[in-house]
Amino acid sequence: MRRLARILGSTTFRLALIYTLIFGASVGALFYFVYFSTTGFVIRQKEAAIEADTAGFQETFGRSGMTGLIIAINRRAASGMNRDGIYLLVDSVGNPLAGNLRNWPNKAVTEDLWISFTINDMRSAEPEIADVRALQYAIPGTSGAQTYMLLVGRDVRDAREFRARLLDSVNVGLAITLALGIIGGFIFSRAVMGRIEVITRTCLRIMSGDLSQRVVVSRRNDELAQLSVSINAMLDQIERLMRGMQQVSDNIAHDLRTPLTRIRSRLESALRHMKDPTERETVEGAIADADSLLATFAALLRIARTEAGSQRNFSRIDLRALAEEVTDLYEPLAEEKGLSFVLQFQKDIMARGDANLIAQALANLIDNAIKYTDQGTVRVVLTEQNGRPAFIVSDTGPGVPEAYRDRVLDRLFRLEQSRTSPGSGLGLSLVAAVAKSHGLELTLEDNAPGLRVTLLFPLQQAETPTLDGKSTKAIAAPAGDKPAVHGAEAAVS
Repeated sequence: MRRLARILGSTTFRLALIYTLIFGASVGALFYFVYFSTTGFVIRQKEAAIEADTAGFQETFGRSGMTGLIIAINRRAASGMNRDGIYLLVDSVGNPLAGNLRNWPNKAVTEDLWISFTINDMRSAEPEIADVRALQYAIPGTSGAQTYMLLVGRDVRDAREFRARLLDSVNVGLAITLALGIIGGFIFSRAVMGRIEVITRTCLRIMSGDLSQRVVVSRRNDELAQLSVSINAMLDQIERLMRGMQQVSDNIAHDLRTPLTRIRSRLESALRHMKDPTERETVEGAIADADSLLATFAALLRIARTEAGSQRNFSRIDLRALAEEVTDLYEPLAEEKGLSFVLQFQKDIMARGDANLIAQALANLIDNAIKYTDQGTVRVVLTEQNGRPAFIVSDTGPGVPEAYRDRVLDRLFRLEQSRTSPGSGLGLSLVAAVAKSHGLELTLEDNAPGLRVTLLFPLQQAETPTLDGKSTKAIAAPAGDKPAVHGAEAAVS
């Protein structure tokens, strides 16, 4: 049903439907033009036959008088002579003198000389309803005092039946045209949607970071095939640019970190030979600044590589084990500040991703929560929301105003109240980069007081648990201005 809804709501189906409606309107106009032209032609044929009979009777009357006219009318009104002919000659008082009608019709619709009526009392015929279209004509008597009335008509039931059947045929033909158009549009949309879905899936994999993916090019040399070729050419160019940027970034990282490291080493060497406390304090500050520069530059590189990363290294992760590893490192820091460190981890929650990056993101969230909370509680929760794994990190600190919740995800952005604290403003930027590369939903909300950050994982497909019982674990370390723990990568502040 979902696929059917996508097809019915697709642009191709709407275009096909619009074309079908336009084509159906054109066909309908043509059908009804043929209908009215044909039925009008049949009626005109009937009227032409009536006018021909009337002209013949006038000629007979002029040549043979009333007696010859009566004989001619009776001959034409004979049952075997003209089955649909209607004739009647009456005198001035309405007495029938000749023809196959018993009397002059009373309920006739008069159109000047032409009249239309329905009868069922024809002479020399079985009682039968007839729809008559007739021409009435006055014939003066021989003495000039008496006037005769002549009625010449045709039974138009066959014409009306033909008109009704033709109308039914036109309606059925129009309905079949519309039905075939809709079915054709559905088939066309399904075929096009199938090819578009292939392109869409490839683009989604590319958006997730796998720049090696390419759109399959159809053998048909049509517009979609040309679009696929253009997309592949664009992806080739993007991949070349990304590789060039990565190479430049690596070169810059090497070229800058090497002199910075040398400067730091020389400062440490100088510090060991200094005895003046003032000079030692100055050199220690310079070393701290160098460490901050190195940490900031390393964080920027990690963010860039995370945003350009791929899902080829993704694996199945035990999120509870990962959360326990990360929180074990931060629990002493929370106790040192006198904070209540609350952990709520649900069992058997698995997800796919890069364990190191997810651990780094969680470590950054916990580090920020502890750093900006002077008193109260820092809570870390692992749960499921509508079947989707979720990390929730909340604190009772100053929080983030709603107007700045999007901006704090930008690189190097810091709120005024946090500018005096250590850090570079890259912690949440790395979290946002990890969320983007993993397809996670990152939301920042008011914890009243404090901030609540949620990392919501995509809905996981059912997988068979591994038999070895091993879980992927990653260790994250404290903030960048603190020493690393067990050689793990430092959290970005």
